[in-house]
Amino acid sequence: MLRGEHVMARLNRGKLVPHRLSLEDRPAKEVATELCELYAAHLGRPRALLERELASREEELGPALDPRRGFRIVRALSKLLEERAGWLSPTDADPYTLRTRIFELAAALPEPPAAEPGLLEVPTRQDVLSRVTTETGVEDPADLMYADRQGAQLLGEFDRPSAEELLCRYNVAQVQGVLYAARELVVVLGEGADARLVFYYVKLLGLIHNLEPLESAAGYRLRLDGPLSIFGGTRKYGLRLAKFLPGLLLTSPWRLSAEVEWRGRDAVLELDSESSGLQSHYLGPKDERDAGEVRTAFVRAWERAKDTEGWELEPGAGVLSFPERKAALVPDFTLRRANTGEVVHLEILGFWSERNLVERVDLLREAGEQGHRVLLAASDRLGASLEALAEAVEGGVITFKDRLAAKAVLA
Repeated sequence: MLRGEHVMARLNRGKLVPHRLSLEDRPAKEVATELCELYAAHLGRPRALLERELASREEELGPALDPRRGFRIVRALSKLLEERAGWLSPTDADPYTLRTRIFELAAALPEPPAAEPGLLEVPTRQDVLSRVTTETGVEDPADLMYADRQGAQLLGEFDRPSAEELLCRYNVAQVQGVLYAARELVVVLGEGADARLVFYYVKLLGLIHNLEPLESAAGYRLRLDGPLSIFGGTRKYGLRLAKFLPGLLLTSPWRLSAEVEWRGRDAVLELDSESSGLQSHYLGPKDERDAGEVRTAFVRAWERAKDTEGWELEPGAGVLSFPERKAALVPDFTLRRANTGEVVHLEILGFWSERNLVERVDLLREAGEQGHRVLLAASDRLGASLEALAEAVEGGVITFKDRLAAKAVLA
């Protein structure tokens, strides 16, 4: 993900156009290739050395790429490569212990250690270091006493992309950066779009959502609250909303519209699957039940439960639509009782707002009137109003903190 200083976009009659690099642009491909080669050549070398080299290349590559914004583009590309790097400590010893012992021994001397031996046989710097070596077994304590600093880390691995892959990632990351400042994001999923796949990422990221079936055609309209609408720009939620985009790119057709605050002005970001030209770097879900820590922990808790009273836990079955309310639910799990044929659906909320929770409780009542048994679980750590949650409990909502207990659902 890019930081705010890396994100670039322009306003055109109220429409926000994120910056992008053409995959056919030779200078852009050359810069991307050179940066990839630079990272690969630094395997086993310190981070500080790489950062100095990047700063030097930035002055050379930036203006050649774009006279005005080239240095920001190079920094953004470098940031995306940083995400593909793995760093190692240069020593197994504890640098904090090393430098603490060096300072303790030096402070205990009657005067500061001399740089070199003299006539008065005053303890030298090397005497202090030799004693630390004897005590710790570390041969070069002076070189490793600050090895816990970030600049001393060694590049241990680098998942090198092609130039085209890096440019594709840059284009997606620029759009993701714009979504940090979104109030609302609306996605229209057309006929043929994989709604379950899209909702896998909605659930995985815990986004506040509202789903409704389209009246005129097959498909759904998905509304996602943005960070500016509920949390005053909370970065954690903004990052999760941005991470949703590559998941959406795995299917089609769709149209996206986002209300965004950009540099103090209201703007609209519009994209669609046919013309966006964006490519996802996600590989897709390995297991639809593995949709985040809370859901995974609940599955494990259910499997460990001594007595589930005949209820069997299954992945959520499809979408429950309520056209008259212009709403729909996508349960996370279905609980089925073989001996009676009873079926109960379970939805676990991620982040939630007071409005979102009230609407969900109303939808539970509607589902009950139509013969659907639906349970709703909400964490008191991910919401905006404990008072609203307390009221929702009376409407049948199950509350939890970090882990949803199997016995609470069974009850």
